[in-house]
Amino acid sequence: MRSLLLDDASPSSTTGRGLGGSNAVGAGTETAYIPTSGSKLDTPAELMLRRSLFPNAPTVERLLTWRPGVNLSFALLTSSGNHLPNSKTHQAQALRELRSSIEENTRQNYGSGIGIFLAFAFDHGLAVADIFPVSEGVLLAFVGSCCGVRSARTVKNYLSALSCWHRMWGQQWRIFPMVTQTLKGVAKLAPQKKPLRLPIDTIDLLAVRAFLQPTTNSFHAAVWACALLSFFGVCRLSENTSPSAKFVDPSRHVTKDRIEPFREVAGVLAVEVRLPWTKTTHTDGGRKVLSTADGLLDPIHALRWHLTFNTVASAIPSTTTLFAYRVKAGRGWRLVPLTKKTFLDAFSAALRAAGRPTFPGHSFRIGGACFYWHRGATIPELKLLGNWASDSFKVYLRDPLSGLVPVQQRLLQM
Repeated sequence: MRSLLLDDASPSSTTGRGLGGSNAVGAGTETAYIPTSGSKLDTPAELMLRRSLFPNAPTVERLLTWRPGVNLSFALLTSSGNHLPNSKTHQAQALRELRSSIEENTRQNYGSGIGIFLAFAFDHGLAVADIFPVSEGVLLAFVGSCCGVRSARTVKNYLSALSCWHRMWGQQWRIFPMVTQTLKGVAKLAPQKKPLRLPIDTIDLLAVRAFLQPTTNSFHAAVWACALLSFFGVCRLSENTSPSAKFVDPSRHVTKDRIEPFREVAGVLAVEVRLPWTKTTHTDGGRKVLSTADGLLDPIHALRWHLTFNTVASAIPSTTTLFAYRVKAGRGWRLVPLTKKTFLDAFSAALRAAGRPTFPGHSFRIGGACFYWHRGATIPELKLLGNWASDSFKVYLRDPLSGLVPVQQRLLQM
């Protein structure tokens, strides 16, 4: 299969959309990698090359905007070297497909890793011609610079970013044995790991509830219902919220039509929420089940109230996010998607008001897993509750005493 390459004839509109763009970057396009003034690399030719290969672009767009080498183009060519008929249309489609092949968060992380590698190379006085194609020596020096200051996992992610970058541009990426061996040294000399993220507990949820007014405040009703679904459903917070209040993708963000009717099961009220997408299953999605709990921490009551309170007649369930909340709009109301940031800001503010520490978003999933484990849930049961395909979640299980004592007691009574 011929490499997919980029050509000077790429339409400027493609560049504007950040899909990779053209070789013909204007002379005025700036770059973050300007040669040091007065150095031997401070030449018009080197500056022009860096502007062409690495123009200023959002981190998330670097994979298809920055080029891993000179003389790369983005043309769809036949075996005879001619342009494919209707080349620009097919090129735009190929760019869109390449961009969609990598998740946005991964593109963001890879863009950052590429930038870190280039910054290392240019800070050490290398010209573009010294960097590409990437040699074993340059990679060894780069990996060595991370030794003692970065974890092996982080360094491997940097190398994965460089590998993906090359593949995106149809370039070969070599795996050097010495670099692979050096990574083992990086792992042994890595800095001390950061403290594990703490799980949210029911005490934290009750503390937050004391500083929310979900019965009268539509925003608080959405926040409270989302918190209980995330905790008792052992969810990733990103699966229940939206990344932006201005953009909703029903194929990725859970909407109101994804909730099944409430019904009685085993003597309690329960509901099933169908997630359209998850981090590990992607478009296969997942299912979360909630059932009645006692007192203020009843997720069924919170969810039913939110759905009753936060509704407007014009809302379309298939395009309205599950935890959208009402805000005034002229003489009426409109629904605003609950974003992860907005949720965490409100939840953290309530925790601070209660005099308690704040948590990152993943603490809900960790907290839910610990909650069930401390009540005697087995590993297979935890995997079902959290939709885990492997045992990797065991790293989330905190406080072994609280988790293992119920198991021991159950076995002792057999």
